[in-house]
Amino acid sequence: MENINKTLEFLSYIKTPLSEGSVVVLLSANNIKYERSQLYSDFVQSLLALIFDTYMGDNITPEKERINHFKWCWLKNIENFKEEGIYFSDLKEAYDYFLEFMCEVYYSIDDKDGKPQIPLTISSLWYKLFSYETTKTRSDVDNLIEVYKILDKSLKKGQKNRF
Repeated sequence: MENINKTLEFLSYIKTPLSEGSVVVLLSANNIKYERSQLYSDFVQSLLALIFDTYMGDNITPEKERINHFKWCWLKNIENFKEEGIYFSDLKEAYDYFLEFMCEVYYSIDDKDGKPQIPLTISSLWYKLFSYETTKTRSDVDNLIEVYKILDKSLKKGQKNRF
């Protein structure tokens, strides 16, 4: 019976939408700033675009080279933001987080070329996570807070006052 209760609690956690007021309170309590959140959304969307636009395919890019592809995209994304006057450090925690994510949900999927909806689905997932206009569950808010804090550590000091 205890396992059933835990399962029901978990399902509620990932499925039950929060009120707009609850979301605002949770984000405010965790010092989540709207402008910075939008910056981090842009950072993630730019990274994803680089990954999807430059990946040559599984038949050309062996598994061991996929990490090199990700690393190139990561560094290029940081450089692109630097050109705009926004400085992210190459923080290991953020790099590892997004590398692990992409290995799990993109690089590991067979026949990506035959599934053109995958990049759109991944981009949409991240857009919705950072969007203030979409309904959120407690799980969504917790994920937003986690990613925000990881990226916040990588935004160079002095930059935070701009956003």
